[in-house]
Amino acid sequence: MEYDNPSFQHEKNLEESDQLKAKKKKKKDKSEKKVVGIFELFRYADWVDILLMVVGLIAAAANGTGLPLMIIIFGDMTNIFVLSGVNSSTSVNNSSCQPSPGVDIEAEMTKFAYYYVGIGFAVLILSTVQVWTFLIAATRQTSRIRRKFFFAVLHQEMAWFDSTQIGTLNTRLTE
Repeated sequence: MEYDNPSFQHEKNLEESDQLKAKKKKKKDKSEKKVVGIFELFRYADWVDILLMVVGLIAAAANGTGLPLMIIIFGDMTNIFVLSGVNSSTSVNNSSCQPSPGVDIEAEMTKFAYYYVGIGFAVLILSTVQVWTFLIAATRQTSRIRRKFFFAVLHQEMAWFDSTQIGTLNTRLTE
C-alpha cells in the first residue's frame, strides 16, 4: 500500500526496520555458541602432546630472550666504542672522564660478533623447536579428533545418512 504523505512512509519504514531488528535478534539468539573452557580445548591431548606443548612453551620463552640479550650486547658494544674514542682523542679537554688504558677495538668487536652469532644460532634452534613441537602436538590432536568423528559417523543409524547430504560429511571431516 503506497502512501502519498511522506510522514506515513516514514512510519512504514520504521515498522519494517523494527521487524528486521526482531528477526536479527532471533537469529543471534539461535547462533550463540557454547563457550569452551581452556582445559576443554586440550581434552584430546595425551601426555605426549602435553609434553610437546610444554617443551614448545619453554622454547618460546627462551626464544623471546634473544632480542633483550642483543640490546644488552649492543649497549656494551657502544660503551667500547665510546671508550676507544676517548683514548684516541687528543683534544685539550678538562673532562672528568678518565681514559681507560688500551682498548683493542678489533678484539672487542670480534668478541661481540661471536656473541651475535651465538644468539642468532640459539634463536634459530629455539624457534625451530618451538614451531616443530606445537605443529606435531596440533597434528596429533587433529588426527585424533578426525578419527573419533569418523567413527561416530560410521556408528550412525541408516536414516541419518538419508537426511545428511554427501558433501557436508566430507566438508566436516576436512575442516
